[in-house]
Amino acid sequence: MGVQTNRGHQPTRREFLLLSGAALAMARPAFADRQKPKIGYLSWFPESMKDDLDRFREGMEKVGYTEPDYELEAYFTGGNPQSTRDIARKLIEEPVDVIVAVATPAVHIVKAATQTIPIVMFSANALATGLVPSLSYPGGNLTGVSLLLTDTAGKRLEFLRQIEPGLHTAAFLGSTKDPNTVNFVKQTQMAADELGVKLAVKLVDGPQAIGQPIFEAMKADGSQAIIAQPIFVGYQDEIVAMAMKDRLPVISDWAAFAKAGALFTYGARQAAGMRRTAYYVDRILKGTKPADLPVEQPTEFELIINLKTAKALGLNVPQSLLVRADDIIE
Repeated sequence: MGVQTNRGHQPTRREFLLLSGAALAMARPAFADRQKPKIGYLSWFPESMKDDLDRFREGMEKVGYTEPDYELEAYFTGGNPQSTRDIARKLIEEPVDVIVAVATPAVHIVKAATQTIPIVMFSANALATGLVPSLSYPGGNLTGVSLLLTDTAGKRLEFLRQIEPGLHTAAFLGSTKDPNTVNFVKQTQMAADELGVKLAVKLVDGPQAIGQPIFEAMKADGSQAIIAQPIFVGYQDEIVAMAMKDRLPVISDWAAFAKAGALFTYGARQAAGMRRTAYYVDRILKGTKPADLPVEQPTEFELIINLKTAKALGLNVPQSLLVRADDIIE
């Protein structure tokens, strides 16, 4: 039986208004039926990284929101995969209107759990682990900030060599739970090969597995410095303290390590990247699809040198590095 159509029918004003209202209802954001939007914030890092949450709030203020304008449900899982999965499921079932996922392992877990709720990521390298097929056209329900941390991994080793010209062996301390670990190791190994430095790779299941015997073994194997993967941020105080007991300088990506006593850090500005995630949340709450928001990468990187640590270890930082440092801790 064919389908009949009334080609001569013109919609009445009442029909037009009803149709227009239905279209608007379908187009408006999910939170429109609630008094205010609800944002889920899920960080792979421990609660000691609550400063990240403050930076996100600052970003929200910059785009016009104060906390009474939205609900914020925040969790820090301390690198626990099961806890991260459980909380992701909880946020999805509520549901929240958008999820801010912090650190690559958390982003992968949230992405696997939902294909509908918008996700704003804060990741070391979104392309390298397949989070998005393209920075310009991320597709799907995921967008955000990709920090290029893996791409600067080799640069840190070059800086270390300038401080320690006799450097022959360095240890890389990384995580088995971070999909980006392989990229950090690859980039660092390439730099090590170019510099003629032996790279000893030590991977652990999580920060709880990092103890003094690990640093003692690295020292015994001839390592002269520790390159700490940024996935361990939040535990920088413990890592630096243990390394210093064996007189091993630590280098990493983010300023938190340098402030904790690492020799130096070099990487994207963490606070700026976290504030920027709020821009994506704002656009999504106003109706833009994540697929239509290109992933952003940093254009500015910061070098922070801890001269107090250098002096304690008897190391001389060349003037060429000091003049390019964004901050010097004395």
